[in-house]
Parts: sequence; structure tokens; C-alpha cells
Amino acid sequence: MELDADLKRLKAFERLSDKIAHKRDVLLPKWLPIVDEYLKQKQDKPNEITDNSIFAYCAVWTFDVGDLTRGLELSFRAIELGQPMAGAIKRKWPGFIADTVFDWAEAQAENGSSIEPYFGTVFARVINDWKLPEPVTAKFYKFAGLALLRATNGDITPSHIGDVERLTKADQLLEKAASLHKHAQVKTVRNKIAMRLRALEDFASQGIIEAESQQTP
Repeated sequence: MELDADLKRLKAFERLSDKIAHKRDVLLPKWLPIVDEYLKQKQDKPNEITDNSIFAYCAVWTFDVGDLTRGLELSFRAIELGQPMAGAIKRKWPGFIADTVFDWAEAQAENGSSIEPYFGTVFARVINDWKLPEPVTAKFYKFAGLALLRATNGDITPSHIGDVERLTKADQLLEKAASLHKHAQVKTVRNKIAMRLRALEDFASQGIIEAESQQTP
């Protein structure tokens, strides 16, 4: 009943920024200690599935306030425990986590900021553990490939990369994205990677020829 009352108060806020502030300053400090105690108790009964709405909402709210470390910790635990998703959210935990972290990573990358460790952590789950729709998995592969091509300002610049291994890895990730979803839209950047690889190969060949010519009596 108390949680329901808190949810009604939260819904009454008109501005998203006010909702986030209320979750950060009021709701999480109030409810997280209860969640922590609940998780300690679950250590003694790891196979018992229970529907704990407080746990589910706190897991979602930690993402909302930008605490991805705690958000991933709680949401991964929710998956392990078979905890249902909070409230009216229709997605299951893997889909919710994937979408939330992907959106965060996109914003970070556009600003030239690091996307790790959160993107890499979720990407590993997406490709190894979770059966998400092909377009979702494809966009993770694409984003991982593009991340290898980004300059410090966030621009995607294959032509400025001199590392053949890095370019090849990026192309492999983009190729996988295309194989999963025909509308992945990676053809243009893959062509740029191929051009850059050819250019690097030409540079290397010219260097060998020049070195050999210098050694000729």
C-alpha cells in the first residue's frame, strides 16, 4: 500500500526532471535498504521465485537516475531470481536492460565519452546469453563496430585509423550486424573500411619497395 501511494505521488509530477529527482532523493533512499535486506534473505533460498515489486521498481529507478552500476547489479539479479518486471512495463528484463544501456551508450559516444564498462558488459550478454530480436542484436553489433572507428570527438572516421587489426575487427562486427538484419545500414561504412585497408596495404607495399631499393647496390 505504501509503495502504491509512492507511485501515485511520482505519477503526479509533470516534468521528467522532477520525477528523476524524486526517485533519486526520496524513493531510492527509502526503498533500497529494504531491497538489500530482501536480497540477503534470498541467499538462503536461491531457487524460490517471489514477486517483489519494490525490488523491481528500484532496479528500474536506478537506471532512471543514471546509476548504471547499481542498475545492472539489480537487474541481473532480477533475471537470476526470475523476478517479474515492474508495473506496466511490457518488456522483459533483457530487453529493458539492452534498450536502456544502448540509449545511454549512444548519447555517450556522440559526445566522445567512454561507453565502458557498461556497453561491453551488456553486449556480452546480448550475444552470448539473451535471445533478443535480430534487429536489436544487430544494432549492438553495429554499434560495437562503429565504436572501434570513432575519433575522440565522437565522429566515425575509418580513414584516420592506421591499425589494420582494429579496422578488420570493426568490419567483422558490422558484417555480423548485416547478417542478422538486412536493414542494418552498414554498407557505406564497410566500404570506407575496405578503402582504408587497401590504402594501408599500398603504404606497406611502398615501404617494402623503398626499403629494398635502398639495399640494392
